[in-house]
Amino acid sequence: MTDISWTSDQIATEFTDCATVGEVIHRLESIIAAKGEVICEIRVNGQVIDEQAELGLSDDPQKLNPRTEIQSLSIRCDRPEHLIGQALRSTLSFIPLLTAASVDTATRFRDGDIHVGSEQLNEALEGCQWFVETIHHARGAASGIGASVGQPERWHEAEKMLFQVITELTATFDRKDYVLAADLLEYELTAALEMWIPVLRLEAERRPV
Repeated sequence: MTDISWTSDQIATEFTDCATVGEVIHRLESIIAAKGEVICEIRVNGQVIDEQAELGLSDDPQKLNPRTEIQSLSIRCDRPEHLIGQALRSTLSFIPLLTAASVDTATRFRDGDIHVGSEQLNEALEGCQWFVETIHHARGAASGIGASVGQPERWHEAEKMLFQVITELTATFDRKDYVLAADLLEYELTAALEMWIPVLRLEAERRPV
């Protein structure tokens, strides 16, 4: 991960043909892309510019956000292969946390603590959603740089099983069948998550730190 920053004077010198903040950001993205890297974080005047804010800045025909408003600018960038490896290792380390949460939620349901169990289940499902989205993006990014995942058949198998369990668990909870939900959490979901461990470990070992 590389950090690069500019002062207002440097911005005025290096981005003279950029009229708005959005144009400066677009120029930066082009410069970093030409180096084979991607921007992971942008800060303007100390504030992080998220994706939605960046879209708003890029669509600025009336120049409501002039370049001269930038007092400080900083970015964090890295090579895609490094980010893919980091994402895979993050999901791998997240599996024990999801597993523990699943078992604890199952215990809540079996003990009749439906309210807390329901809240924990929602959190667990949100965690599963983050997990699925992260591995999906990592796999897509790997294909995008010509470094596709190894053993794709195992990847497909793990994806299929996790999707089936989450679908069944959601439907069971909607029916308020907390006994079955507890079993799905403790046995099926944990097994589906465990399938990912060798898959992600293999991919993480193949990617640079």
